[in-house]
Amino acid sequence: MTEQEHDLLNRYEESLRKTLTEHLTSQGILSGRLLDVEELSEKWHTSAPSYMVDAVPEIAKYPLVAIAWAMYEGMAAAVLWDKEWSRYQGVEDFHKMLVEPRGFDCMDEYITEVLICLPLGSDEANKLEDLVRSTAERALSLIRKEQIEAQSVMAFHVYARTTKVMFDMGVAVELRRLGYNYVKVNAEVVN
Repeated sequence: MTEQEHDLLNRYEESLRKTLTEHLTSQGILSGRLLDVEELSEKWHTSAPSYMVDAVPEIAKYPLVAIAWAMYEGMAAAVLWDKEWSRYQGVEDFHKMLVEPRGFDCMDEYITEVLICLPLGSDEANKLEDLVRSTAERALSLIRKEQIEAQSVMAFHVYARTTKVMFDMGVAVELRRLGYNYVKVNAEVVN
């Protein structure tokens, strides 16, 4: 990858992160910043190859699913981090763990119903589905604006960056829903 391509990817990721954060803030879901947990970002890096194996074949027919499911996976990671991280931190392939119960196609329902504990078909579950869909639609729109040749190496890298950002959005949304917030702290140094 050339330096120019690397810079393009970094600018794209920064723009996507900003756009999606603004979108979720305008919906009252975030407060202008992303909540993040380094351990969860590390989980994405180890599980992303497995996610790609399941998601990439979906891009042609179901591009929103291929993008949106990464956000659901981020939400699942945040829930498990909040509840019992000591039990899940050693899981090598987090994605496989989330897919096993119902398969990739129904991973969203499993995460919504079992991990987030929203009954399928409820108003809350429907609102969550709408939120994830609208976020994925914005991401897909930004991908298309890049006008990158389909099925190229660069297209794969743009997609990979997109799923990482979607995962981060899922983490932030769920942490916020669980009551986590950034708090400004003034630390005084005592000599």
